[in-house]
Amino acid sequence: MLESKPYQPGSRTVDVYTTDLANSAENDAVRKAGSIEKVKRYPSGALVVKENYNANRKLTGVTAMLKLDGYDKADRNWVMAAYKPNGQVVSYGKVQACISCHTMVTQQDFVFAPPPEQLLPVSVWKAFFPTQQIAPQYAQLLKQHPEAIVK
Repeated sequence: MLESKPYQPGSRTVDVYTTDLANSAENDAVRKAGSIEKVKRYPSGALVVKENYNANRKLTGVTAMLKLDGYDKADRNWVMAAYKPNGQVVSYGKVQACISCHTMVTQQDFVFAPPPEQLLPVSVWKAFFPTQQIAPQYAQLLKQHPEAIVK
């Protein structure tokens, strides 16, 4: 994914690092708009994948979003999915927990820019991950980049 780096800071202690990947449909939309924050609508077929890693850089899970015309107009036609490292499906389809958070960036067609470009406010983070710990490096990014916190 453009604007992303391998093993960038993740927000939780269970995913201390993340790597964002995307297909050419997503990357072309970002190039055309100038940045992820400027994309208003992704084309059908756009795919965004996030690999989640622990502190030892061991894969802990994968999440994905696929834009599919006619799938779910209310949620911009994104199919959401989460997988275990072995490929077992954790959730798939209209995953309300995913959609609820991604609506914070409706103006960007539900796609967050990688940290530190966009960061979740602590209150929102705690609401979505109440049983998890915030990663220390993510907490540090929040202090260093208050302008990047999504409002």
